[in-house]
Parts: sequence; C-alpha cells; structure tokens
Amino acid sequence: LRPSSRSRAFVSRVAAPWPALLGDRGSQRAVMDDARASPKVQLIMNACSASKAADVVLAVGAKPCMGCTTYEEAALTASLCDVTVLNFGTPTTAEIANAVLSAQNVVVDPVGCGLETRGRTVKEWLERRGAVARDASDVRPMRTVVKGNRSEIEALIELFAVNGSVGANLSVTPESSDGDCAEKDVFDALNQLSEKLGAMIVMTGSVDYVTTPRSTRVDGAPGNEAVHEFDAPILQKFSGAGCCLGAFLAATVPGSGLENARALRASCLVYRRIATDVVRLGNFSGPASFQVAFFDALASLKSYE
Repeated sequence: LRPSSRSRAFVSRVAAPWPALLGDRGSQRAVMDDARASPKVQLIMNACSASKAADVVLAVGAKPCMGCTTYEEAALTASLCDVTVLNFGTPTTAEIANAVLSAQNVVVDPVGCGLETRGRTVKEWLERRGAVARDASDVRPMRTVVKGNRSEIEALIELFAVNGSVGANLSVTPESSDGDCAEKDVFDALNQLSEKLGAMIVMTGSVDYVTTPRSTRVDGAPGNEAVHEFDAPILQKFSGAGCCLGAFLAATVPGSGLENARALRASCLVYRRIATDVVRLGNFSGPASFQVAFFDALASLKSYE
C-alpha cells in the first residue's frame, strides 16, 4: 500500500528532525527496520481496545493475531508469534494468561491491578513467568516487558513489597496521576521492581520511564531511560491509548531489543512524537477524529526516513 497524499504531506513536515530527537540513527532505524520485518504479534487485549491495538499493529506493518479464545488456542498462537501482548483488562482470565507463560517475548499491560482481585491475578502470573524464564534461561532467553501507567506501576510496587514509590495514587480505572517524586527516586523504585520481576519496566505518563534488570544489561548499555519530550495530553482523551502503546512496542521493538532500554525509549519517543505532530497539524476536531489522524500517521512510520 502506498501512503496517501495526506500521509506523505504529514511525513514531509515532520521527518527532518527525527534523527536528533531519537538520539542516534541506530535507535531510529531499529524502530523502522522491525516494522519492515512484519513480526507476528499475538494480541490478548481488553474489550475496549482490541480492535484499536490490531489497527496499530497493522498500521506499522506488523501482523496482528487475535487467537486467545481458549487455553489451547492461546498457547498455540503464542508459539507461532514473535511477541505476545498480554493485557489484563476484561475479559482476560487467569487461564488465558497462563497459556502464554512460556511465550518467548511478552509485553504485559497490568490494567486494573490496583483492584485487589485483579492485582492478585497479575502478581501470580508475573511470579510464575519469572520462574519459567529462569528455568529456561540456559535454553532460550525469555523477555518480559511490563508497561503500565504510573498508578498501575505504583500498585505493582505495593504488591511486590518494593521499598520505594513513584508517587502515584492507586486507581482501579484507567486514570493515573503523575506524582511529584524526584526522577532519582522514581528510577530507584523501578529498578527494584525490575529486579524482582526479572522484567523490563515501561512506565507511562507526562514523562515515560524505562528501566531494565541489571542482569540483562550488556556492553555498558544504559539501564535507565526517560522520555521528557513531546508530552501529548490528548492521548488521555480516548480509551486504549496506553494499550495501543503496548501493541506499538511489540510491533516496533525487535525481540532481542526488548531487553534494551534505549530501544524501548526510542519506540516510546516515536509514539509521543507522532501524537504531538498530529496535534500541531490540527487535522482533527476532537478525540474521535484525532484517533483517525493518529492511526493515519502511524501508517506512515516506514516513510519517516
């Protein structure tokens, strides 16, 4: 499919500044090259965001797979895909979640984990996933990314008895609060959580934070990254924007890059930049039309070079 004239116009206005914004050409190309590779992405999503997440994966050139109706179907689909997105929003059950415990690459979205019953399900799954990953470490690497807003990450910090805080109030709804913790304290809490889970953490908000376990850091790669640029408050105005980011990460970060804080940061930055450029161009009149313009812009990702 060729970009529409509207997409080409969008690309021509925003392409030039990207290399500097992403920090280096390697990070920029990592996002684009993996989209070209058309990874298969299993989407286990909540009801309000499933179709949107599938559209995002398709827009950036990857292949969404929705097979998760039964335990057997979910497990088989996971084995055939490059990465699984496991969203704990309704109607995802513990049975379906457990079917993908052995998936090689998983992006976990702990939606609603501030709710006691949901939080218990998420905690048990993350504990089991960590054990499975440790047992398999000599055979094949299993990579886990936990992506959540500040309130969801705060809930996980409490559930796993981390000595720290990211300064957020707990919430059982998609709403989140940014908190007022110093960045050093935020990273301290995130590093502790990352070590306990054996997982990469992506915490979203007006600033996105990325951290990786020390054991996975190689060749002096940074383990902590923050994205201050391009805050896009409008992303909070439509349901599923955070869920769609999880799908975007799965589709645009190579499986081997899921342990790389810089690669995850690059994808978060691209997502935010596209949203802020759509706002700047003003080709929408409200949250619904913004989604259309935003998805159109995501579909132009490959043309940004």
